Amino acid sequence: MKIDPAQEIELVTDRLVLKVLNPVFVPVIIDYLSGNKSYFEKYLPSYDKNALTDEYQTIRLWTEFDLMVEDSAIRFYIFSKDDFHYKKIIGDISIFNIIRSAANSCGVGFKIDESEGRKGFMTEALTKVIDYIFNELMICRIEVNIMPANKQSVKLVEKLGFKKEGIAYSYLEIAGKREDHLRYSLIKK
Repeated sequence: MKIDPAQEIELVTDRLVLKVLNPVFVPVIIDYLSGNKSYFEKYLPSYDKNALTDEYQTIRLWTEFDLMVEDSAIRFYIFSKDDFHYKKIIGDISIFNIIRSAANSCGVGFKIDESEGRKGFMTEALTKVIDYIFNELMICRIEVNIMPANKQSVKLVEKLGFKKEGIAYSYLEIAGKREDHLRYSLIKK
């Protein structure tokens, strides 16, 4: 399914709004990333040295927009439904490496603000995104890779029905060291 660039993409759950953002939101994105820098760096590649600048985030959003139009990636930022002016990002979910043809698959990555964890927000948001992937994007296979030490994320994907397929050895560099990741998949039934 090709994305219409004029269409605003927004998913809504009981407690959350998941939005594709434009450059107006750069200050909110920088607040989210800077406030969680040390927390995210435990499980994610280090930030680029310019990542917390307006210029970097503006370019990143336009790049993500181009990838969305090309049908190869989408990033949803998560807000509380009570945050009517979208002032605080509480998490984000990326759909990436969208491959059509025979593979018909994608990868998913997710993170949540440290202060918003263990409230069920990511379960709610991922459930909605999985439905979007399977029923709107018409993709039949979702892959997730998680460091074994990230017990909360492992627990979450297993709760959502993802099946462990094995280990992706030396998958990503995290904090200066190549880390193995557990590989999970979810297949549309």
